Amino acid sequence: MKRLLSDKRVYFAIFGAIGGVLSAVLYDVFGLEGAFGSWVVGTGFDGMCIAAMLAFGQARYVGKSFDAKSFRKAMMIGGIGGLIGGFIALQFGFPLARLFGGSVDAGRFLGWSLGGAAVGFAVSRIVPNLKMTTACLSGAAGGLVGCALMYLMHAMAAGTATTGAAIGVAIALAESAFRQAWLEITIRPKGLTLEKERTLTVTLGDKPVLFGCSGDADVKLAEMEGARAHFARVSLSAGKITLHDMISGTTRTVAVDETFDISNAQVVVRSKT
Repeated sequence: MKRLLSDKRVYFAIFGAIGGVLSAVLYDVFGLEGAFGSWVVGTGFDGMCIAAMLAFGQARYVGKSFDAKSFRKAMMIGGIGGLIGGFIALQFGFPLARLFGGSVDAGRFLGWSLGGAAVGFAVSRIVPNLKMTTACLSGAAGGLVGCALMYLMHAMAAGTATTGAAIGVAIALAESAFRQAWLEITIRPKGLTLEKERTLTVTLGDKPVLFGCSGDADVKLAEMEGARAHFARVSLSAGKITLHDMISGTTRTVAVDETFDISNAQVVVRSKT
C-alpha cells in the first residue's frame, strides 16, 4: 500500500479514470446528440473533466487537500483544448479519412489524440517543471491508446474512464522518463492522523520547487513553529542545484544524493547523470 500511495502513475491513472467517468455523466445529463454535440462538446467535456481530476490528483500527491486555482486552470485549459480538438476532428479528420478511403475510426483516433494533447497541455501548467511538449505528446499518445482500448468496451463510461487513465499514466511516465534531476521526498505525518509515511518525487527544472504549509507551495508540509508559510526553495540552474532556506535566510549548493530535512520531510537530491 505504501508503494502504491507513492506512485504518481497510480494517482494519475485513478484520477484520470474518474475524470473520464464524470465526462460520461455530463454527456448523458446534457443528452448530447448529433456530430457536433458528440464530438465537439463531448470532447470538450472529456478534456475539462480529465484535466481537472488530474490537477486534483497532483494536489493530493504533493500533500494538498485541494488546490482550487490549479483545478480551475486545468479545467478551463482542458475544456477549451478539448473543444478545439473535437472541432478539428469533426471538420477535418473525418472528411480526410473519407477522402483517402479510410473509415470513421481514423477521425476518432485524431479526435482522441488532440483531446489528450489538450489535457497534457493543461497538466503541464500545474505540475512543476513538466515540459509542455513532453506533456502534450504523452497526452496525445495516451488519447490514442485510450481510443484503441475504447473499442474493447461496450459502455460510454468505461471507454472514457479507460481513456482518462491512459492519458494520466502516459503523462506520469513521460515526466519520469525525460527529467534529468528531481527531489525524492519522504513525508512523515505529524500528530494524530490516519495518513501514512510516503515518498513522492518532484522534478527539478526552470521553476524553483517551493516547500511550505500554504496552498501555493509545490509541496505542502506540516507547519513549523516560528516559521512563515514558506520554508525553502530548491532550484536547478546551469547544472547546479541550490537550496534556499527561507527560515534562516541562507543559500547553499547541494550535491546529488545529498539528504536534508524540511519540516516533516526528508529530501534527497537525485539525478540521472
